[in-house]
Amino acid sequence: MSQMHQSNECDEFITIIGASMAEINAEFRAQGLADREFSIVHKIGRHRFTRVNGGGAEHMFEGQPMIAATFARMRG
Repeated sequence: MSQMHQSNECDEFITIIGASMAEINAEFRAQGLADREFSIVHKIGRHRFTRVNGGGAEHMFEGQPMIAATFARMRG
C-alpha cells in the first residue's frame, strides 16, 4: 500500500461511526471538534468493520455497513 500523507507523530485522528450522517454531525458538534480545529480527512462513506486481535478477527456491528467519518487535527 502506498501512503499519501506521512503522518506526524503529533497528528490526532478521531473516527466517528454511526448509522446516519446526522448522527455523525451531531457527535462532531457534541465533541466540539470544529472548535478544536479538527477537519475531515477523506470522503465519508459506508464501511464494514473488522477488529483484528491476537486470536483472530471479529466482524463489528454484526457485519452491517456503517457510515464512518475520520477527522484529524494536524500539529507541528
